[in-house]
Order: sequence, then structure tokens, then C-alpha cells
Amino acid sequence: MNKEEIFAQVEKRKQDMIDDICALVQIDSTRGTPQEGMPFGKGPNDAVQKALAICQREGLSTKNVDGYMAYGTFGNSEEYIGIVGHLDVVEVGEGWNDPPFSAAIHDGRIWGRGALDDKGPLISAMYGMLALKDLGVEPKTAIRIIFGTNEETGMDDMRYYLQHEQKPLVGFTPDNKFPAIYGERGRAVIEVWGACDKLVDFANMYFMNANSNGDRLKIDVRDDDFGEMKIRSKNLLYDDHQMGIRFSLSYPTCDIDDIIDRIRKRAVGLTVKVISNSPVVLHNKNSWLVQTMQKAYEEATDTTCKPTTTTGGTYAHVCDSIIPYGPSFPGQNGIAHQPNEWVNIDDLVAYAKIYAWTLYRLCTQQIPKNPL
Repeated sequence: MNKEEIFAQVEKRKQDMIDDICALVQIDSTRGTPQEGMPFGKGPNDAVQKALAICQREGLSTKNVDGYMAYGTFGNSEEYIGIVGHLDVVEVGEGWNDPPFSAAIHDGRIWGRGALDDKGPLISAMYGMLALKDLGVEPKTAIRIIFGTNEETGMDDMRYYLQHEQKPLVGFTPDNKFPAIYGERGRAVIEVWGACDKLVDFANMYFMNANSNGDRLKIDVRDDDFGEMKIRSKNLLYDDHQMGIRFSLSYPTCDIDDIIDRIRKRAVGLTVKVISNSPVVLHNKNSWLVQTMQKAYEEATDTTCKPTTTTGGTYAHVCDSIIPYGPSFPGQNGIAHQPNEWVNIDDLVAYAKIYAWTLYRLCTQQIPKNPL
């Protein structure tokens, strides 16, 4: 089977894909109050139920994993290729032209919270899988589309899933950018607290008009995969007795404990707190999975490029057998989490074609023992 046949099948079901994406975007799936069987509230559960109904309509075998995640499977093998995305969305915020859950269509785009992050790309990936099913492809390794409910607020859904289900043999999350992504930067959120005068002196010395690489703090480390340290999201904090500054580190491969110690040495008379830390995830860019997906992307798009890394944080930070893969194309600016979130319909079709061809390349080969 060639890619033209697969792409043609994707085109045949373009309207079905648009309809299903719009139906999901119309569901307010922000995190809510936990209920029995709905650990993250009614909205995410409503979205999961709709996704399961779509899978059942398409003849996939389905399972709801206690409301944390749910999935539909194509194929019969015990091991499987995972497509892991999320149906939960961030808060709406202000500044919308169309109602945020209207799934309005105009200017060649679907507008609404979750259209790009991550309902649109996830359903595009599902339609990539369905193109293979519709064409009668028999996968050597089953393909499972997995719907998450808590990616935006902690990824506890993925942790629960991995405790109760076999993890994917290989796979991807359509929640970042193309081409194949072999690493995600580390992320740490730091707070420095103390008396107002000392905190102001600290902020003026190390942050005011400073480079974003942390050179004044002597934390300007770098590596060949991710580049240099980045300090982001600086915010002043106050309580009744003291003042603080919160900032995040987007860091390359390094000893994060040493980085924190360097900050403490310069925060004289102040308290340094590590609020959260997600370590670097780095895979071999020459691994079978990365190279197979990279080649599939190049074949699907008639382009030549190299695998890359990302500053983003996805389910690949929790599940070590998958990598980020799409949906944003090189050069596109991210608009996820912003008012008037949108996704181009032509891009959705392009995503589905790339995912269909990639899944075909993955599921018709014998996957090696150490694919990543």
C-alpha cells in the first residue's frame, strides 16, 4: 500500500473528522469537582464518554479506565502502539470573539478552547488510524488511541493508567510539534523568600535587565541537545511579613541540585524553595522509533529535516515509551492556552495524513526489543 491510497482515504472522511472534532470542542472539559467515576469532574468525563461513543461507532474495542483515561483499540496483539492525547482543557479566560465552546467554523478554521490543544490533533490522529482500518490494513502491532483527562493539571491520569494498564510498546503524543521529538527540557519552579529589602536587592542584582540564561546567577549551563538555560515567568509574591519572587527554569541536561545550590549561594539571607521539578527527558535521536517516525514525516510531507527537542511538557514526561510528534509545523507559533484558540482545517487534514502514514510504517513492521 502506498501513501497516496492512504491520503485519499483520509480525504474521504474529512467531514466526519471535522464533525467529531467540533462535537468534542463543544464540551467544556475544564477540570471540575471530583465525583464517583469522574476523578477530574463532569466536563472531562463528558468528553471521554463522547470519545468512547465515537470509537464504538467506528468498531473499535473500548475501555474506560476508571474515569482517568479511556481508549479504543484497532488490532488484536497484546502489545500496542499508543496515540496518547488529552481531552481536558485549560481555563477559558477573557477576550474571546466566538463563544469558547461553540466550535465556530470560519476563515478556514475551527475556533474554540481545545481545538488545537489537544482535541483537534488527537482526533486527527484517530482518523489516521481509521484510514488504515477502513483500507483493511492488518496491523502486526495493535494501535490504541488513548484519551486523557488531566494533562493540563498534573498528568495524574497517565500515572494511574500506567499503574493499571500495560504501557505502550511505542507511540506518540500529538501535543507538541513536528518533526519527531527526542527530548523534553526539564522544568523547575523556584521561589525565593525573605525580608522585603533583601528580596528587592536580590531581584535587582540577578533579574533586573538580566539575560534570560541566568548568567548572573552562574547557572547559564547548556548542552548540544537543548541549548542554554532559560529563566521564565518571573513573578513577585507577598504575604503578611515578607516578599518573594517565583521563577521557572527551562533547563538542559545538568545537575539540577547543583543549579539550586548555586542559586542558594547567591540568595544570602533568603529562603530558596523548589516548588516543582520535572527532570529532562532525553532519548537517543538515532533510536529505531525516532528514526522511523522522522522518516515517515519526511515521506509524508516531502521535506527533509532533523529530529529535534522541545521546551514543552507532555505525557512523554510520564510515559517513557512515547515521544511528542506534532501537531504544529516548523515555524508555526503556538496559540494553545490563548483566547480565540483555533486550528486550520487544512492543517487537521495534513495531520491526519502524516499520522496515518506514520502509523502504517509503525504497525506493519516488526518493532525491535529496544525501540527507543
